[in-house]
Amino acid sequence: MDRHELKRMFDGLTPAPERERELLRQLLQDNARRNGPMKKWKLTVMAVAAAALLVTAAAAAAVLPWIDQRMLGQLDVDSENSQAVAEAVDLLYPGAVALDIVREDNGATLHVTQILRDRYQVMILADFTAPEGTQLYLGEPDPPGISNAKGFLNGAAYAAEFLDGAGKPLGRDGMVGFYCWDVLEDDDPMDNHLSLIFTLAPQQGEDGVWDAAALRVPAVNMGYWDREQEKMVSAYPGDWSFDVPLPQKDIGWVVQVEQVLGELDGAEITTRGELYLSPITLKFDHLRDAGVEFLGDTAQEQERAASRWYSLAKAEGVALTGPDGTEVGVGYGNGSGGFGEGWWRDVFQLKQVTDPARLQGGTLTLDWACGKTVISLDGLAPVEP
Repeated sequence: MDRHELKRMFDGLTPAPERERELLRQLLQDNARRNGPMKKWKLTVMAVAAAALLVTAAAAAAVLPWIDQRMLGQLDVDSENSQAVAEAVDLLYPGAVALDIVREDNGATLHVTQILRDRYQVMILADFTAPEGTQLYLGEPDPPGISNAKGFLNGAAYAAEFLDGAGKPLGRDGMVGFYCWDVLEDDDPMDNHLSLIFTLAPQQGEDGVWDAAALRVPAVNMGYWDREQEKMVSAYPGDWSFDVPLPQKDIGWVVQVEQVLGELDGAEITTRGELYLSPITLKFDHLRDAGVEFLGDTAQEQERAASRWYSLAKAEGVALTGPDGTEVGVGYGNGSGGFGEGWWRDVFQLKQVTDPARLQGGTLTLDWACGKTVISLDGLAPVEP
């Protein structure tokens, strides 16, 4: 880190003038209740104490890891369990960056505060505040098991894009396969404030985007899907899109695998290549040796065979087990495949933030329609810097 980067870092840690005045006011407020004026030497001592407090706060911010509690909540970390929180922060903070990006439009403000990234997932936390008196109503709560669109509606004209160091889109490798804005739980859904989280997965797990320097994030027109009207409803129009720098530390572990998983409709299914495991993500590929030529006497039979192939990967049939027998479940991810090539990239989110080191020497069990297979995780090791 050169001196310019170091200066920028500490500039970001330095409290704003308003915060400096507040800290000093707190130190001096007890004296304000006294009848007599404070002696000059006491004022000097208090001023020195305030300065020391500011320096200490900045130094602490420079060394203490921090992940916003709301982001941890999205990863099912129990906020009441201090040990679980501390372990999750320790695992995730190398892949996280605190942000202070502010965008204003139509009287409202979007404040972007943190980003977390591994190779196959990006999460961004932000707060949206409209003018006082505004009610940011985004429809009735969703029924259990249903998640309707709420947040920035964007639209076909606005796309998330990975950018190079010059701020230019990376082209096809800079596209994304899935992204969305979600509104976090709100104690007062009729006030003028919302907390949101942006989630993104690279297109078909494109590896090339790891070298991207930044991400262009669309944030256009706050709204929601109205179930009764069956259409998108705009709640607050505007454009708060922004570019965000991407963390460059890969928090994942990898191991090379090659193993037959079984047969499906007469075709051999194999997992081959790099298996990637971070504290929040599991990724591997499975392939169909016959490509996408599906056998069947009729078009309907061929379509059913194709459907079985494209729906083969099931999260409920995936289990990670450490050498001590500890099991880690996975939830639905954002897998995608080469529809004309007979391969599929499986990306699942771990149900709990987990240290990959705990799974080194363990196993990955796949119990899918093609058969049940146990894959060794011997050799699992951190990604080389």
